[in-house]
Amino acid sequence: KLKDLEEGILALMQEVEDGTPRAGQILKQTYDKFDTNMRSDDALLKNYGLLSCFRKDLHKTETYLRVMK
Repeated sequence: KLKDLEEGILALMQEVEDGTPRAGQILKQTYDKFDTNMRSDDALLKNYGLLSCFRKDLHKTETYLRVMK
């Protein structure tokens, strides 16, 4: 499974570096829920929730990698 993850990350990095239109679509979809207009409390809470999810996912990934190591 770790090899599949590594291959996927490398493929994504290659597309982003190449500047292909598909890479822009991937990044746009990833950040669709991220509100760059920080003027309202709702936007701040929405962004905080999104960043909290990223943090949880990162922690799960780190734990998985530690176990696999």
